[in-house]
Amino acid sequence: MRKPAIVVISLLVMALLMAACGQLGGGAQTTDPEQVGEVIPPTPTNTATPTPTLPATYTPIAVGFGGSVYVTGGTRSVHIVQPGETLGILAKQYGVTVDAIAKANRISNYNLIKVGQVLYIPPCE
Repeated sequence: MRKPAIVVISLLVMALLMAACGQLGGGAQTTDPEQVGEVIPPTPTNTATPTPTLPATYTPIAVGFGGSVYVTGGTRSVHIVQPGETLGILAKQYGVTVDAIAKANRISNYNLIKVGQVLYIPPCE
């Protein structure tokens, strides 16, 4: 009776080894995600996003001489006061009134302008 028990045990051990070998990579592998348990996401790809083009902006060009800085294409000019200049001289130079220059720069006393002061000159009317 001992021989049939040894044969049965040997067959069981061999069956377990064969089953274990099939699980450890000796058998066919499955690609079904539900059976594998691990889902590998697809590799991300880099796609170029075009840079939006902005509309052209207007930048006035400053040109001038001495203390005058004329902004071309703008609605008014900028003037830097030089020694000896008065609001009357500037008004004649730009073709506007003294009152218009004083009002544009919030000057209450026409005699109080300083060398180096920046004055906004309104457009001619």
